[in-house]
Amino acid sequence: MDREEMCRKLKQKLNDKRYVHSIGVEYTAANLAFRYGEDIKRARIAGLLHDNAKCIPTEEKLKKAVKLGIPVNDSEKENPDLLHGKLGAYYAREKYGVKDEEILSAIACHTTGKPAMTLLEKIIFVADYIEPNRKLIFELTEIRKEAYIDLDKAIIHILKNTLDFLDGKKAVIDEMTEETYKYYIKNRNK
Repeated sequence: MDREEMCRKLKQKLNDKRYVHSIGVEYTAANLAFRYGEDIKRARIAGLLHDNAKCIPTEEKLKKAVKLGIPVNDSEKENPDLLHGKLGAYYAREKYGVKDEEILSAIACHTTGKPAMTLLEKIIFVADYIEPNRKLIFELTEIRKEAYIDLDKAIIHILKNTLDFLDGKKAVIDEMTEETYKYYIKNRNK
């Protein structure tokens, strides 16, 4: 499926704000791919499709995941919105024709990250956080600069801010976010 067709389908599935965000992530992912030597086309596809399941109503996300046989952890049961990455990877394959497993994995883990991410997975994780349409959140300007100098440093910064924010709100923290943070802290200077 070509980009125009993907965009047409996405416009039907996403609200305007989420569609603009997806275009911003595509753009940012392409820039980071260029900077770090990743395949730009793959980064653009993953960036464009990363949130394709985001606008599915919360209560439906859990039902769809269970029906499709997608593994659901305790955090996702408590906050089904966390499932949009896994569902998005499924729909990228089934509805948008993406067969590249690394693109699908980048979509699946773009919210929580995961230990030992590939370069493409790192790029999508960071691009989702720093894209130009994001409202200015704590230390975003600094993280945007870090992303083009040291991708792992930006990942650690994003994860720390995310964990601090969720902890402050007493919100559900996905175990994978914590595991990812610990992994990158431990392996930072190796």
